[in-house]
Amino acid sequence: MFLVMLIVINQFGNITVLAESLAEQPERSLTIEVDQEEAALGEQFQLRVRGTPDLLNALVIDKSEDLIEGEVKQLNDYERLITYSSQHSGKYELTARSGDIQSNTVSIEISVPEESTSESFNVPEESTSESFNIPEESLSESFNEARSSEPSITQESQIERQEELLNYDIGISAERPTLPSRHTQTLKGYIQGGAGDILEEYGEMVVRVPRASIGLIEFIRVEVADDSPLKPLAFYQEGTDVVFPFTFDYEGLNEAAQSYTFSITFEVAFFQSGGTEPNNDFQVSLTYAERAANTEFSITPIPSSRPIFSKLYYGSREIDSQGNLGNLLIDGQDVTNSNKFILQVNYEGSRKDGVVVTDVLPQGTTLAPNPTTWSSTGNREPISGGVRIAEVTNPGEANVRTHYVSEEFVDKVSFNKETNTLVVDFGNLAEGQSYFIEYALEVTDVDLFNEGRQEDGFSRNRASMTYNNQVMSRDYRLRIPESNLPAISLRKSVDKNVINLNENELTYTLHVSMFSGTSNTLVIEDVLEEGMEFVSFLSDIPSFIDAEVNNGIVRFSANNTIGGPTSFTLSFKVNVEAYAVGDQILNFATLVNSDNRLNTSTVRTRKIDGRIKVIKTDENGQRLAGAKFEILSSDSQVIQEGITAENGEFLSEPLPVGSYQVRETEAPEGYLLDATVHDVFINEYSIEEVTLTIENILDTGGVELIKHAEGSGEVLQGAVFELQNRE
Repeated sequence: MFLVMLIVINQFGNITVLAESLAEQPERSLTIEVDQEEAALGEQFQLRVRGTPDLLNALVIDKSEDLIEGEVKQLNDYERLITYSSQHSGKYELTARSGDIQSNTVSIEISVPEESTSESFNVPEESTSESFNIPEESLSESFNEARSSEPSITQESQIERQEELLNYDIGISAERPTLPSRHTQTLKGYIQGGAGDILEEYGEMVVRVPRASIGLIEFIRVEVADDSPLKPLAFYQEGTDVVFPFTFDYEGLNEAAQSYTFSITFEVAFFQSGGTEPNNDFQVSLTYAERAANTEFSITPIPSSRPIFSKLYYGSREIDSQGNLGNLLIDGQDVTNSNKFILQVNYEGSRKDGVVVTDVLPQGTTLAPNPTTWSSTGNREPISGGVRIAEVTNPGEANVRTHYVSEEFVDKVSFNKETNTLVVDFGNLAEGQSYFIEYALEVTDVDLFNEGRQEDGFSRNRASMTYNNQVMSRDYRLRIPESNLPAISLRKSVDKNVINLNENELTYTLHVSMFSGTSNTLVIEDVLEEGMEFVSFLSDIPSFIDAEVNNGIVRFSANNTIGGPTSFTLSFKVNVEAYAVGDQILNFATLVNSDNRLNTSTVRTRKIDGRIKVIKTDENGQRLAGAKFEILSSDSQVIQEGITAENGEFLSEPLPVGSYQVRETEAPEGYLLDATVHDVFINEYSIEEVTLTIENILDTGGVELIKHAEGSGEVLQGAVFELQNRE
């Protein structure tokens, strides 16, 4: 019996020390064996690896590059089965290692089948990549030049083998057979075949992944090689699966052998010890026509932990050779869905006073206006330019539930664009009161972002929480990685996120950044929603861009070659008078560059009724005319004045979102002045005027009687009087 101490750093940054007895577990060693001593070209064989879970998680197989890895299957915690094949004959040796532990060595002989004498067919160089597990096949030479009209027995066997090998092949594997909750999984797949094997009549190639294994849908990335005829379509949920369809650009596919790869990357679902257990193993399928391939992976729940203050990042991160997550990779293009942060405030739930959270964003970035949402209930509208606040509704339970309460924090959240600083003032928090702050980074200037990098090549993002006269800080290192995706980005903004019922125009601005390369085919399309009317282009359109409007589509196109790096903006006005109070006005734009289409995030504007209605009544509810009022701004400046009409009402002009005070300056004749100053708040969800009812008391007048002593004039006490009417 011996004891192993494991130090675990969970996703909240807390350290847990686990002691585990290994008396009943296998010895900490690695052993391997192959299922056969010989295999033919292209034939698959399997390598079985045995070892403790910690060794298998950091497993490396030393082998020749001629051995192509296929499916990797986790049989149990202590066994893994790996499939290999080879296109080249010879004797190959394999050894497993993990850290300083090394296994025995096994060998296998790969030989050429007796009936196959043709040379191997080379898959095109540009379609291969070490990052994808692509088995190669042996294709026979063409037999178009047959020596006789009737093929010989040898020719018949060769033709049959050629027809067999020309059939397409597909495969898929999980990069990490077992991984912790909330870590990143990448599925890598391929399809390959000879000329004429990939046909339009076969329809779409489809990957199915269990929805329960995927975290937030918004963080899924589907990638294919640049200029590949393999094209991913929009993925969707069907039943219990997320479906990833692929199609092809079929032009030219009948003329050459084909080999195409793809990857699907996502953050796996959240499972926590003591909560809902994952339904392992999760089965993934790839189908095309009548062929099918499968793989699987399992998810390990993370330890339960509730820190005082923590910052979580829901974007791409560096992964080291052991599969551990490292520095943050900020997406400079598809920013809204990729660069998301969540700050956990008082998650452990004890009472705290004077809680203030401060988050300093890196230079060259700002708040994304509409970040993807957490799985919370409630109103999902962001405040302060792109912030949401969610309250934990089941403190202390394993599977956290939250409810958006952003509207309660409108006057407690601020974002200073000059200092790039976000501040949230929570005040005093009672026991069990916890919150999540949700936002995303938008890269506005890549050059400025990179200028802010420190000597280690990374920019910084620092958040802190002040409470009970102490400070906790969280510091992250960030960089924008190199990408083989198009080096062009498009962002859309609107001049107003809220308009009043007397405002009818919006200005939309498209921010175009070309980070590198050139383009003379740049096209941007903006489809105006129903109810929008185009008004005019603004003067910021550069000379190398043509602008036009046709059938409700605003279109910008390059009339010359645009070279990067460069940035420019394109602005236009629309009329939105047709929208009613309470409506959300939505719009996005599409960037078209060669074969690539990129949609911007949707910008939103809400139409509100920002008026204040004052109703003046007496003690019996009777409406009173003639009362004069003034409306004061938050800095006590008089901005409007008015008087109640015959119906007892005074209706102000529309006012912007903010805090106001209403004060009576003159009461109706015969009534006492109301000296109370009434606070009124107009928010971004106001769909009708804010109504304030003020009651006046009737001024009944009075009589003062004073009794004096005759002669001396001294005031006398105790006199009793009776007041009688004239009669």
